[in-house]
Amino acid sequence: MNERSGGLWQPGDRVLIKNVWEGVVRYAEPVTVVEDVEDRLTVFTRSGTPTMWSWIDWAKGEFDGPRDHAWHSTDVLKILEAGKRYAIWLMWEEHGGPFIGWYVNLQAPFVRTPSGVVTWDQSLDIVVDPARNWRWKDEDDFDRIQSLGWVTDAEAAEIRKGGEEAIQRIERRGVPFCDPWPEWKPDPGWPLPSIPADWKDASR
Repeated sequence: MNERSGGLWQPGDRVLIKNVWEGVVRYAEPVTVVEDVEDRLTVFTRSGTPTMWSWIDWAKGEFDGPRDHAWHSTDVLKILEAGKRYAIWLMWEEHGGPFIGWYVNLQAPFVRTPSGVVTWDQSLDIVVDPARNWRWKDEDDFDRIQSLGWVTDAEAAEIRKGGEEAIQRIERRGVPFCDPWPEWKPDPGWPLPSIPADWKDASR
């Protein structure tokens, strides 16, 4: 991973997105930096990227993992904005295939670390097709994290409020839904990033 020492990452740098729950890294995903400015970080995940991944047994409310897993089926551009309770993804069929649409991943506002960012997935999502028609996704999982006590009623309301903000951006075709990102192509010279040895360290 490329370490950040007070500045910003450069295009082509490899950093790590860590999803941390109760002090434990449950997911670790190496990504390639596309663009980094003070209030926005844009990264790319190519199909085939190795990750550390957990699965949730929703009946028991328990995590299985993390263990080795390769991202597959899609190539994904992820736009993370400072202070937002979501990231906006653009998805293409793998291996440079056609644009599929946008995906709003509701998650905790990201925090920068020396080697990447830390966040936590909030289970609720929004799927947006190329015509910008949208629908909620995984509402059952969102209900379940509430019944498990993983979020309070007040926190759940804030999470959904973040999704409603994103929907307003979709419907008015605000940034980035008006941007030419669907035509963007990654640098073919970018290698697949690897999982660093210290991926379990939530502080890094």
